[in-house]
Amino acid sequence: MTDRYRPLTVKKQMLVVVLALATAATVLLSIVYRPGSPPPPPRAVAPDAARCAVGQTTDCVGGTAAVIALPASAATTKAP
Repeated sequence: MTDRYRPLTVKKQMLVVVLALATAATVLLSIVYRPGSPPPPPRAVAPDAARCAVGQTTDCVGGTAAVIALPASAATTKAP
């Protein structure tokens, strides 16, 4: 038996290169565009409320909010 190694012809080498590039492009595009996934959320629009003027703290973007909080409880210690 004479099974000798025969290198690929230039035509077959080009076919291998083209198939490799097509596979890489398909994989990258599948990662970027994620087929079957929901569309990305829309971009946020500008708020319709105006920015706070100097000294204004309510009814504007960036204003303050009233917060009700309980005072911290005293630490408990165990009797010896």
